[in-house]
Amino acid sequence: MLRVQHTEAGIGLQQAFTNEVQEQNMQSSLVQADEEWGGDLEGARAQVDDLVDILSQVKVFETLSMDELRQIERIVHRRVYLPEEVIVRQGAPGVGMYIIQTGSTSVLLEAEGGQRIRLATLNDGQFFGEMSLLDGAPRAASVVANERAHLIGFFRADLMDLIEHSPRLGFKIVFHLSLLMNRRLRETLLEYRGACRSLRRLRAGR
Repeated sequence: MLRVQHTEAGIGLQQAFTNEVQEQNMQSSLVQADEEWGGDLEGARAQVDDLVDILSQVKVFETLSMDELRQIERIVHRRVYLPEEVIVRQGAPGVGMYIIQTGSTSVLLEAEGGQRIRLATLNDGQFFGEMSLLDGAPRAASVVANERAHLIGFFRADLMDLIEHSPRLGFKIVFHLSLLMNRRLRETLLEYRGACRSLRRLRAGR
């Protein structure tokens, strides 16, 4: 599977990602780092071969050629997150996808009353947030680092720039995103139908 990160602000991207925003009235003891304003995000130039290999294993990029992967490698971003640091926050606008290079993260649903429900644990090579490349919808859940984690980011503004300057590659990524979305929709429908059948059997057994 899949975080693992261009804000819509364009020119202000680097500055946006070097300023951390902390919410003063949060009940949680977690270190807060807003998705669009996190700190110390840097261009992914070091360990290029390793990064290209990681990108090639992500479903969104798995059909790209080596030259295309290197083109993606030049525009993605990398950042280190500390334990309990928030990578994306539930309800915040989605600006892109994240790939976990190393480390462990938790997907948490912020329920009423401040309760946190752990939905999943994501580890090396897994990714999340890819659908926000298309719709920018608010995050459905928070993702928090369980330990020191190295994440790679590919953002919607990166994709828009690709579409403008390298349309073949940009639309190739969009096409694979649409396939991934369609596959997940089918899986969700199958799960829903299975749940409905189980519910009918439970009611029939009463």
